[in-house]
Amino acid sequence: MKFGIIFYAILGILAFLIGVYLLQYFIPLSLIFFIGTFINGVFIHREYSIHKNEKIEYHENTLPEEVVIKYSRSGRIIAAATYSIFMILGSFFLFFLNFRLNATAIVALIILSAFTGYFIFKIITEIKKISQIIISINEKGIQIKNNPIYSWNDIQLEKITVKRLVTRESRHDYQPESNYLYFFHNNEKIEINIDDFDITDYQLAQVLKIFRARHHHSGSF
Repeated sequence: MKFGIIFYAILGILAFLIGVYLLQYFIPLSLIFFIGTFINGVFIHREYSIHKNEKIEYHENTLPEEVVIKYSRSGRIIAAATYSIFMILGSFFLFFLNFRLNATAIVALIILSAFTGYFIFKIITEIKKISQIIISINEKGIQIKNNPIYSWNDIQLEKITVKRLVTRESRHDYQPESNYLYFFHNNEKIEINIDDFDITDYQLAQVLKIFRARHHHSGSF
């Protein structure tokens, strides 16, 4: 955790200094480096939050009647800020495009407009994801987005699993890991990647255990 924070802090300071230096020459380019500084700041906050939340314990008497899981807010901010860099680049080239009525200029205009519009769309999509509920868990069961709820009576083997990405290059080295919410519903296997959510794998495992116990004690069969 400390290494990650130090790494992003160094990158953020470098990006900020470069942005300040470029202010006297080219403001749009300096703006990109300032956005880079902001992104690194969000990464630092994310690293700290992950480390802090790993220590949070859920208990039967403190857990609410329903837990809703959304996309990570910091992840969406980072994605939107990154897309804004490409939007600025596209807008810059559009602004300085030589609008002579010839085939080359028209093709360039169409491509740059599509490029810029695509990243504007991606920014709006990421902002909308902040308030989107992905998983709801309560005494009745598990609901994924707007799909019908999966009743605890029909759920088996609910747990958090880890998958490792194995390639020829990573077979004997570090293997990236992904965490999944895993369960069977009426013999159908359900898997959802939870790496980009606002809850840790350890916390979600606690939530599943507590709500399974609540359902059992309620006698809803």
